[in-house]
Amino acid sequence: MYGVLLVLHGSKIKEWQDVAIQYANLLRKYFDLVEYGFIEFNQPSITEAAKKLASNGVDTIIVVPLLFAAGTHFKRDIPKQLEEIRGVKIMIAEPIGVDERVAEILKERVEEVLRSGTGS
Repeated sequence: MYGVLLVLHGSKIKEWQDVAIQYANLLRKYFDLVEYGFIEFNQPSITEAAKKLASNGVDTIIVVPLLFAAGTHFKRDIPKQLEEIRGVKIMIAEPIGVDERVAEILKERVEEVLRSGTGS
């Protein structure tokens, strides 16, 4: 059995927690066991979220970084925070990268600002 661990950077701004919760809920439409964890600042940490999945009986954790590129957090920090998870196979998906679907969302944001005449 596998679980999905959504990984976000984290921030001192509370909205990051809300984004994590909402994306985890969206992923639960497709996968039974989904948790989220933060690289820094917010809770739960990646390690805590992985331990929660492991305690639910998963034998594989698929880590899905909500990151756009493979920087230091992806290459060093995420694997380091998962080192202490034992008895569970860890598989890390690639970051989002460049994707036409993301460009469509960005286009929509530009159009929204143009229609409203204001931005955040």
